[in-house]
Amino acid sequence: MDWAFFKKDLQYIFLNQIVSSIPSWTIRNFFYKCSGMKIGPKARIGINTVIISPKGITIGCRSVINDHCVLDGSGGITIKNDVSISAFTKIYSCTHKTDSDFFEYITNPIIIKNNVWIAANAMILDGSILNEFSVIGANSCFKGVAEKGGIYYGNPAILRKKRMLDKE
Repeated sequence: MDWAFFKKDLQYIFLNQIVSSIPSWTIRNFFYKCSGMKIGPKARIGINTVIISPKGITIGCRSVINDHCVLDGSGGITIKNDVSISAFTKIYSCTHKTDSDFFEYITNPIIIKNNVWIAANAMILDGSILNEFSVIGANSCFKGVAEKGGIYYGNPAILRKKRMLDKE
């Protein structure tokens, strides 16, 4: 028996069948931190969020991951400060090579910088970088580098306009 896989399976079941349904974000955060996630002060992870490879996930101060999201930290996910990730969003830091005979598994880190908003049911794919103040629209699928203050939506999500912010 491969004990590493067994341990990973047990962790997945514990986090996603038990911890994710605890009706207190404070208690959930405690267990997520015990499993290796780095979670900043006042950050929240909503109920029924699926966590894969928690040691690869870092969440900054005051960032909120709303209910029913998926965070796959296999390749690394860094979420900076004051980020809002809406319900049912999926963030995958891994994929498969389509040119491989056996669909070789690969990982690429995702970086979500300060003050980003990802709207409901969006999907962020491996290797993406979301720069400060960018927005990914609802039901969008994004892969790439989002410009600072850019608003992206669609499938594939493309730059539609720039936010008019006093800070720029």
